[in-house]
Amino acid sequence: MAANQPATKQPYGPGMLMIFGLFLLALAAYCAYDLFGGAADEWRAAGKEWYVTLNWVIMILAILGAIYAWVLAAIRSKKGIGTPADDRGPAENRPKDA
Repeated sequence: MAANQPATKQPYGPGMLMIFGLFLLALAAYCAYDLFGGAADEWRAAGKEWYVTLNWVIMILAILGAIYAWVLAAIRSKKGIGTPADDRGPAENRPKDA
C-alpha cells in the first residue's frame, strides 16, 4: 500500500459471518429451551411474564440475525470479499472485470 493512501477497513469474511450466525442460532436455541423446556411456566406462575416476552423477542431476532449473517456470508464468498484473495490493492489497480 502506498504511503499516501489511507488504510481501509476490511469487511468480515464469510467464515467469521458463519461463526457469528452459529452463535446467534445457539442463542435462539437457548431461548427456545427456556420457553419450551418448562422455565416459562415457572416464570408465568411467579408473575414474571416479562422474562417470557423477552425470550420470545430474543429468539426471533437471533434467528433472523443468523439468517442474515448466513446470506451475507454466501454473497461474500461468491464475490470473494473479505478473503485473502481480495487484498489486491486499490480499486484503480484492479482489472476492470473484477
